[in-house]
Amino acid sequence: MTAWTSLRKPLGLLAAVLFTAALCTGCDYNDIDHLLFSSGIGVDRLQDHLRLSVDLVQPGGAGNPAMGSNSGSGGPNQALDEIVSADASTFEEAMSAIQSKLSHALYLQHNAVVLFSQDALRHFTSIADALERHRQLRRSQLWVVTPRSAEQIFRQSPGRVEPVSLVLRDLVDEASRREMCLASDELHVVKSLLRPSGVASLAVIDQGQDGSPELRGLAYLRRDGKVYIVDNDRLLNHAWWLGRTLDVREAVPWKVTQGEATVGLHWLRTSTRVIAQGSSASPSIRVVWRGTAEIERWAGGRTMSAAAFHALETAARRDIERRLQDALNEVRTADMDAFGLTNACVQKGLHVSEEAWKRVPVVYDVEPHIVQGQLAASTPFSSDTSGRG
Repeated sequence: MTAWTSLRKPLGLLAAVLFTAALCTGCDYNDIDHLLFSSGIGVDRLQDHLRLSVDLVQPGGAGNPAMGSNSGSGGPNQALDEIVSADASTFEEAMSAIQSKLSHALYLQHNAVVLFSQDALRHFTSIADALERHRQLRRSQLWVVTPRSAEQIFRQSPGRVEPVSLVLRDLVDEASRREMCLASDELHVVKSLLRPSGVASLAVIDQGQDGSPELRGLAYLRRDGKVYIVDNDRLLNHAWWLGRTLDVREAVPWKVTQGEATVGLHWLRTSTRVIAQGSSASPSIRVVWRGTAEIERWAGGRTMSAAAFHALETAARRDIERRLQDALNEVRTADMDAFGLTNACVQKGLHVSEEAWKRVPVVYDVEPHIVQGQLAASTPFSSDTSGRG
């Protein structure tokens, strides 16, 4: 009896706690309806002041009074967001000015993208300091660059049915699945800037012919705010330096007895490692590149023999080495240690000067592996494409 009495007390306490929890709500949904959620922030530099543009999403939709007088007049296809801008001398003052224009509290924890204009990055240090200090902004948000005005990208995207910031995020996320270097979240950008090489890669967004946002390439950002943009036509050269790629395609020139053909390769996966060798007095860099590809386009009428595969791998190796060297020459000319050559030397324990990465010899260890894919050996049009790829 005594044992049962002792057991009843904790059981009664547990029942009371569970009953109280059942009657309590975990979240006050009325409060959520009175918040304005930021999905993106645009940063522009205009002469002597800063312009912030915030892409606001409200759970009540575009007709919510908190979104402003123009938010409910766009019809059923209007995007459920509103762009609010403010000018100030500092980031903090601009955020306060934006809040003063809103009837509800600004909620930044779900912000997905920070879009910098190229001009704004010339004053990068103060802006980055403000973003890093802001306790509401998460470091998983993407940092993206545009050669235009960030406000222009936000406001001039036609026919939107979702917030433009989420469109930008989806563009970058999809591209970064193929080229890992485009995954420019704040955490990894800041970590790259703080390493000895002091250069980070960011995705570049521009407007297409119809005004819609498009991914236009890769930007290198240096700690001092210098920016160098690589267009899409040279992106693969740089992506193969910067790490893993998946599901990318390349046209490889291949010299044959009848002339030159072009073979389409589908690189299923590639990886790159940058390794420092030698001593502090005589360092060198070894670039280890490995990749597996399928043939997507074959010169009509050719036999897919072991010798042909070997010759094709040799042609692919030469093309990859050329691409890697072209990219290295480009960043050296731009004065950007974008491929982390100094990082590799420091990691190896080599003491090198700040400018040593421009002169250090580079050796390429490239091994492409081409496998049998789902290629159709011939088609009714093979005779028209023989020798021309």
